[in-house]
Amino acid sequence: MQRRLVIASGDPRELAQLRQMLTRSGYRVVAEAQNGMEALQAIRATLPEVVVLDDRLPVLDGMQVAKIITEENLAPAVLMVSVGNKGLVERARDVTAAFLMRPFLEDQVYAAVEVAASSYKRFNQLQQQLNELQEKLKARKTIEKAKGILMKRRGLSEEQAYKAMQQTAMKKRTTMQAVAKAIITAYEMGV
Repeated sequence: MQRRLVIASGDPRELAQLRQMLTRSGYRVVAEAQNGMEALQAIRATLPEVVVLDDRLPVLDGMQVAKIITEENLAPAVLMVSVGNKGLVERARDVTAAFLMRPFLEDQVYAAVEVAASSYKRFNQLQQQLNELQEKLKARKTIEKAKGILMKRRGLSEEQAYKAMQQTAMKKRTTMQAVAKAIITAYEMGV
């Protein structure tokens, strides 16, 4: 399957050259833009897998567009950096997935796009794992709190309180977290 890309450059010749390089490398360019605002609109409309941006785009520069799409988690950005603008690389590290220093070769373009796509995928997988772990931790804290309430109010041991919650969850065909929330709510209401 071809990766879908949006490319943006203020230089029409560079845009054409980039399109040719990417097409030869097997990518599908789904939109092109000549300024940052057009690029942002194209990105939001087409939801590409990777965006290649000129650092000196008019209206919004490539760094500004990269920052927006990174904050909105729309796509990874590859920033094309002009010779003598290495300082931009330092400033843009947190908002771009890869860089291309001009002049660039077709193999460098391919490598930058692939690095951007794979690091973006890896980031999203890690973000999902983090969210799942946070949910598990939240559930565990809720269960621990409910267990403490049962131990205090009914004089149960920790193991007995846990088993009571577990049995209730099985009888009601619900989760331990749901039972724990019900116990906490009842306790807070004075029931």
